[in-house]
Amino acid sequence: MYEGKFKIAAAAGAVMLMLGAAAPAVNAEEKESKIKVMCFGDSITDGFWLPGGYRNTLCSLLTGQGRAPEVDFVGPNWGGSGYDPQHAGYSGFSINDIAQADSISGQRTGISGFAGSLMDTYQPDVVMLQIGTNDILSLYDLEHLGERLKPLALCITEKLPENGVLYLATLPVMDATNTLYISEYYFDTEKMDAAVELCNTQIRAVAKEMQDAGEPVVLAEVGKLLTKADLYDGVHPSEAGYQKMGEFWYEKLEAYLDGRVLSDNTETTAPPETTVPGADLLRGDLDGNGAVQTADAVLLTKHLISEQELTAEQAVRADLDDNRVLNAADLSLLKRTILGNVK
Repeated sequence: MYEGKFKIAAAAGAVMLMLGAAAPAVNAEEKESKIKVMCFGDSITDGFWLPGGYRNTLCSLLTGQGRAPEVDFVGPNWGGSGYDPQHAGYSGFSINDIAQADSISGQRTGISGFAGSLMDTYQPDVVMLQIGTNDILSLYDLEHLGERLKPLALCITEKLPENGVLYLATLPVMDATNTLYISEYYFDTEKMDAAVELCNTQIRAVAKEMQDAGEPVVLAEVGKLLTKADLYDGVHPSEAGYQKMGEFWYEKLEAYLDGRVLSDNTETTAPPETTVPGADLLRGDLDGNGAVQTADAVLLTKHLISEQELTAEQAVRADLDDNRVLNAADLSLLKRTILGNVK
């Protein structure tokens, strides 16, 4: 049966010095064995009003389940009550820079401007990206949010290691009846609900486009997780809302640690057969045409997002890292094989 733990690749390069405050000494071998997780986004990732936000619950669950030694959170910022407070959450930030003249809520700085630098510095295996709420609050070109998001997502996936995954999150609801951060002149309940849905539709489309292209992207439906009752101030989650988010992200991360893909609450593992006829055919050639091509990556992507099952023979040929489980690592290896073939 295709099962077992995800084999974690050793992190490349030297161990980076942590920023902000002194951290306890960590054995180099122990550090090397952990996966690096970067929580990346705006104030909801930062933990606005509740330091640590959802990361408090996420760290607590990892600790309670004995999995904290497997995970090293990375990023330039610190905050919260978790065992590892590092993160890359930036309150008030948008996808790209927004000029004051183009915003109803003031100038914004975009995380796209330094995403590549963060990836180079911290070299995460997993990135949990949630961004776009401030684009909505700025009422900034919402019809083209996806066109801004995709280059950011590609910048991240291009710098992920072979076993890396980008979890691309949809946005939580916002309550326009609370006008602390929401302009009552531009938004009422109907307009705000429509704006959030417009942006989430584009985020889902970006995730699917990238998956179809063989990118290691998993859609994370935070947008379907929270209700307006889970909000603290109309925009940011309440303590209970942050707890829901922490539990949600724990499920995603636990699945990754166990070598499974958890997309939209659907687990995807390889078929149970261990030995099948044809397993000695060209590794990566899922469609059996004698070559490893983009069509093979499309087949594996559809399997990982539960759109199309692979046959047992296809599953064996898709298991490029020989760990008896199909996941984003195999997709990444397959994509690199395809790129090598076209050089």
